[in-house]
Amino acid sequence: MNLIRVFEQGDQRLLYYPDFFSKSCYSELAEALPWRQNEIRLFGKTHLEPRLTAWFGPAYTYSNIHWPEQATHPLLDEIAKPLRELTEFPFNAVLANYYRNGHDSMGWHSDNEPEMDTTLIASVTFGGARTFKFRSKQSGQVISINLLDRSLLLMHHMQNDWQHALPKTSRNNQPRINLTFRRIV
Repeated sequence: MNLIRVFEQGDQRLLYYPDFFSKSCYSELAEALPWRQNEIRLFGKTHLEPRLTAWFGPAYTYSNIHWPEQATHPLLDEIAKPLRELTEFPFNAVLANYYRNGHDSMGWHSDNEPEMDTTLIASVTFGGARTFKFRSKQSGQVISINLLDRSLLLMHHMQNDWQHALPKTSRNNQPRINLTFRRIV
């Protein structure tokens, strides 16, 4: 298993495993999860979220989107096993994101809601490759990572001082599913 140390500064780390999983679960996830497109409010206007999502775990709210408590899907439990073995972190929730093509995206933000443990978020990619970006809130430094099918990105202590985004692209229109394993307290 290859490990790329993308960024390390104090307790902040981005660790990337480009071939963490032996097989892609894209098709199974696309068919099995209850995908929905939410409305989000940005700068006083309501828009459709530019991706499909599904939530599993305790009740959770972000960007005025309210997710009720939802039991984890068995496929997600299977995917989480090697993550828990590697990290020994008590993940109890998953936000699943379905980017249907290069027009689906996510703007700059941090996953730092009060109920979230920001110590570690594990990001798993299945499907098409996309460039994921981080931006320092203090210096403006930008880090870009090309997330590949079957990959794992571990974000240690990155949510308070950094933002991240998945920009629109015309280069890669392959669909992609991203699973962000988290701990809600």
